[in-house]
Amino acid sequence: DALPISKIKKERLFFMAVNKMSNGKWYCSFYYTDWQGNRKRKKKEGFTTQREAKAWESDFLNKMSLNCSMTFDNLVKLYLEDSATRCKPTTQHVKNRYIKKWITPYFNDIPISEITPAMVRAWQNAVIDSGVAGLTQHNINGYLSAILNYAVKYYSLPFNPVARVGSIGTTKTDKIDFWTLNEYRHFMSCEDKPAYKIVYETLFYTGLRFGELLALTLNDIDTENGILTVNKNLVKANGKYILQTPKTRKSTRKITLPQFLVNDLLDYAGKLYGYKPSQNLFFLSNSSMKFELDRVAEIAGVKKIRIHDLRHSHASLLINLNFSPTLIADRLGHEKVTTTLNTYGHLYPSKQNEVPEKLELLQ
Repeated sequence: DALPISKIKKERLFFMAVNKMSNGKWYCSFYYTDWQGNRKRKKKEGFTTQREAKAWESDFLNKMSLNCSMTFDNLVKLYLEDSATRCKPTTQHVKNRYIKKWITPYFNDIPISEITPAMVRAWQNAVIDSGVAGLTQHNINGYLSAILNYAVKYYSLPFNPVARVGSIGTTKTDKIDFWTLNEYRHFMSCEDKPAYKIVYETLFYTGLRFGELLALTLNDIDTENGILTVNKNLVKANGKYILQTPKTRKSTRKITLPQFLVNDLLDYAGKLYGYKPSQNLFFLSNSSMKFELDRVAEIAGVKKIRIHDLRHSHASLLINLNFSPTLIADRLGHEKVTTTLNTYGHLYPSKQNEVPEKLELLQ
């Protein structure tokens, strides 16, 4: 749900000429100077009231004058327009969703020059009180900070009030769900659909993201040497599937496969009618996967997990097999080893009891 607080509204008066049309609607017509110094004329028609026409004219001129008197809502529009050229569609979609839900309802029509550290602090408290996870709090705060940093760089905002207040939440995942090897095996013994079984097997033993799995072709697998190349990601944004590059630079990677998985993938591909090695191997939606996961988990009597938790299950399996965080980070495609440690560090067994013994041996 949206923040449990009311919008802060400030009435502003605009003394600019507008005119009424013969059909009873209002329009505004004025000149402005663009970012190249050129004088241009702008006309906008169809306003219901004179007040709407004046407000629109004022907002437009604020944006064109590159100053910090524009409203937060207008700043967000400019920020999102700019970031759309630099972000992947899925990243932009998530950013839009979080900003619309958690940030604009609070700061919407406040001039950005009037946003104070105290206002930011009150907003942060509302986010914390909402009960969302610490990692989500941290990310939401980061979006507001990025928006105001944009204003500092390009719209003469003197300083970023978020930077003065500081961050909230945590960069560590509060809790992750995963299956142990025994839970996974019991689950698989209850799954009777071959198309789903090979998907679960691939995710559990490779740690692929679901979008990376959907983009997988047989050409991506060196079956002779058992190496899978991850170099693309199939994701859904705004109702459409988009093939794009992997999530981060390190997400482009090579994953070694156990021979039984190579054999099972070849067997699966061989049963696909008219399949060509350049075509996608899997054709499953997120919703159908979730339904099937929940259905079989209930039959098997194991806890229900998300699709992404199969990736966590793979990481947990590797930790249990005593592989290093560096190797796990490379296999999962994490940009930094710290990401792996922040996410899975609590799963590593404590070695504190061994420290005194080994120090004693040094004497």
